[in-house]
Amino acid sequence: MLDPCKEREPRVITNALIEKCIDLQYPKGEVGRLLRLEGIPMEEVKEIRFEHLYILKIDHLWVLRSLVKLSLNSNLIEKIEGLETLIHLKELDLSFNKIQKIENLETLTNLEKISFYENLIETIDNLDNQQKMTVFSIGKNKIDDHSNVNYFRKFKALTSLNMAENPCSEEEYFRYYVAAFLPNLVYYEYKRIDEKERGKGSELFRDELRTLERKEEKERIENEQIEKEAQDAKSHSKMFVEHLQTGKLFDIMYTNDEEGKTLLELGEEVRELHAEYKNQFVEHCKEVFDIGEKHYYERQTELDNFTRSSENAKLENQLESIGHIENFLENKNAMFKNIKNLQQQLDHDVIDEDQFMAAMVDRRQDFEQMIHKTWKNLMELELQIFEQIEEVNQTIERVLSEMLNTFKEEVQAVFTNIRAAEVAYSENLNEAGIQFLTNMATMTDVEEIPKELKEMVYDRDSLNNAIVATHDVHMQAIDSREDLLNLRCKAWIEDLVDRMKNEEIHRNRYKLLEINHFLDIQQEEFNEITSLPEQIVRDEDEL
Repeated sequence: MLDPCKEREPRVITNALIEKCIDLQYPKGEVGRLLRLEGIPMEEVKEIRFEHLYILKIDHLWVLRSLVKLSLNSNLIEKIEGLETLIHLKELDLSFNKIQKIENLETLTNLEKISFYENLIETIDNLDNQQKMTVFSIGKNKIDDHSNVNYFRKFKALTSLNMAENPCSEEEYFRYYVAAFLPNLVYYEYKRIDEKERGKGSELFRDELRTLERKEEKERIENEQIEKEAQDAKSHSKMFVEHLQTGKLFDIMYTNDEEGKTLLELGEEVRELHAEYKNQFVEHCKEVFDIGEKHYYERQTELDNFTRSSENAKLENQLESIGHIENFLENKNAMFKNIKNLQQQLDHDVIDEDQFMAAMVDRRQDFEQMIHKTWKNLMELELQIFEQIEEVNQTIERVLSEMLNTFKEEVQAVFTNIRAAEVAYSENLNEAGIQFLTNMATMTDVEEIPKELKEMVYDRDSLNNAIVATHDVHMQAIDSREDLLNLRCKAWIEDLVDRMKNEEIHRNRYKLLEINHFLDIQQEEFNEITSLPEQIVRDEDEL
């Protein structure tokens, strides 16, 4: 007999508990008994309930990988965890627990119904991936800010929401707020929202709603821009010049260049020099981008031509192979027809067994010659196309390597200009710094000089060290970007060549297997059709 006190102890989900809950779900009576005998593998279970079991920690649920509905309500769960493998889950019930935060649901993108009723949640978040969610219940929690409602504006499929008995839901007109700010919502607290409620809510919260809509529109534009930049970067990465059409490389140089930022405080003249330097730098980067774009399309055109040439060669080779196969099949059909005629003649005593056997020996020799000739022709064609493709691939490698070298040489020339611009700026900065030191010696009020600048340029050595430091940071950023471009070029051509070689090796091996398999089948058919009639076999056995 089970100990009632022990049953109420906090527990973790184990395989034994899972098996017990599965067993409880079987129907009663004979049907249930038969189902238990047959058993349901854990990986096939679609629905399970762990209710009123004093569960403290979710665990071991990875064995239920086909689960669609999961109920964990009325337990002692404090943290959402251990659910990431349940990617088919559509319904999740975590009501009546001790959960304080919504988390670890990112992989559950098929969730449609979720309930966190009566927990300790204060903020609604971390549900961005649940775009299929239609029903969400988070009543009787600790949500006190009514703006949490706005989080649900991104869920276009959401039709039913329950936030009853939260502190924010006790506010006057809260239902009208929900109606106004969630225009796609159909039910709130399981009661349909009518148009009057929506209209009144829009009137009551007009200003707040307009402010939110303006903010969302701004965020939408910003997100579209970010997405476009990401797509552009992905596209431009094939050209090896991503982000070089903008001033991003220049900005990267100054990200960790505190000396360079501080030296801009030397005065208006330095800021003008900096602005001019930036314009030159960005223009040179755009030159690199234009070169990259031009050479990318040239490479693609060349690669497309080679690909077309290879495909045409393969097609011609295939057609010739088909011609040999059709010729073989035509001769085979004629031979099989002749063999059947001989078998009929034997059956009708037109020829005797010796004549039939002698004819079969001749036919076997002819068929073996046909098989060998076809095998030889097909193998010669395959060897021919293999050598052709190998030669084409070598040519592609050579041509594209030469094109990449030309591209890198043109880019190198522009990077030389970028470095020259950096050197010129550094020299101008040094002159401006010396002039600043000279002027500072005669200044009566040095308090106007920023503290960081004063500490950096208190004498010529410190000034020189600061300028050298900023120059080194810039040169390192420029060198790193050029090195990255060269490394990406090298990796691309190596990957392309390896892929083409592997694809051709795979194609060749498959073709050889295909040829041999085809001819093996033909040989089996011949053996079958030329097998001795049963009567001859019996007569020979008797002898």
